[in-house]
Amino acid sequence: MGKTGSVPDLLISSLAREDLKGIGRYNQQNWGVAQRNNYLGDFATMFDRIRDGAVAGQQRSAIRPGVMSCRCNRHVIFFRRDPVGTVEILRILHQRMDFQRHL
Repeated sequence: MGKTGSVPDLLISSLAREDLKGIGRYNQQNWGVAQRNNYLGDFATMFDRIRDGAVAGQQRSAIRPGVMSCRCNRHVIFFRRDPVGTVEILRILHQRMDFQRHL
């Protein structure tokens, strides 16, 4: 678990940060700032749910050992949990992307 308090830590990889930037840019260019903020807000909510254990996730060990995923709108969030409960968001990929290639 995270610091004394029982909420696990949440880490976002540099690749996942780049994914979020690209998703934000695309949404803003195509649908405007408000839609971009709503869409990115959905990811923030899902990250919290993953961290808190409210989303179990689907095992993706065939793609990469220890990796799990869950859907968020038209994207798939790939993450892993370490033995002490820290969650690392690895990538956020569009549902049509080749996951194996990008993980």
